[in-house]
Amino acid sequence: MKKIILLITLIAPSFGFAQHFMYDFRSVPESEVSIMKENERHFWRLVAQDQIKKENLTGWAMLERVGGTADEPNIMFFIGIGNEKNVANLETTFQNGSQNVLNAIGPDAAVFVQRALNAPSFRVGQVILKRTNWEADSDWKFHNYVKLNLSKITNVAKMNELQGTVWGKYINKMMVTDETSQKIWTTAQVLSPLGSGYNWNYLSADGYMSYDDVLDGGWKKTPKIPDLTEINSLMGGGFYKQVTWKVLMSVNTDGEFRVH
Repeated sequence: MKKIILLITLIAPSFGFAQHFMYDFRSVPESEVSIMKENERHFWRLVAQDQIKKENLTGWAMLERVGGTADEPNIMFFIGIGNEKNVANLETTFQNGSQNVLNAIGPDAAVFVQRALNAPSFRVGQVILKRTNWEADSDWKFHNYVKLNLSKITNVAKMNELQGTVWGKYINKMMVTDETSQKIWTTAQVLSPLGSGYNWNYLSADGYMSYDDVLDGGWKKTPKIPDLTEINSLMGGGFYKQVTWKVLMSVNTDGEFRVH
């Protein structure tokens, strides 16, 4: 994932309640996707594990877009950062972690790894976010799909309040009573970049085990949805965009690696 740049143009699982986290978006040609997956599995996830152990990161995942159009990013990385100090030190975190892994695998192997890592990153955008609400099913350990609901909010503080007291309270009840197979729900506000030139500044995310659950919302029966009039009003009547991502691999807050 090469050099981390925090403030760049915005194009657009989490894994644990990371106070701050990053979404790193890539537009990767189909011919390069398998190579990138190999690099991530055999090198960058080791970097993430190294830095999670040192409490400089809180989680990591590689995801691939499901559906959408060819001009949208097709690969996304989730990077759990944690506190504000970790945000400020993010570039150093990846530099140190990379060197630690290269040192561990030895000079001969490192030569070949370094060649692979010099491949283009195909990065098109990075976003730093702060999590504001979180609900999870009691047996949640991981999820395989994430649906991101992106919106442009006029009053972020009010939206955070309403999401927690209206939808958060409702989805928690649905999880407790086993009326949905949804595993996690969370909201987050964009910290960087901001401004009128960007299409969204807020998101909610729904985590599921199967794509079928993504499509039908995971409801076990027809739900009685609470009044969302005020929430919809704050987002101008509806979401800017909803995008589904398949989790390919992840490292959780305990440093455990999983291929999904």
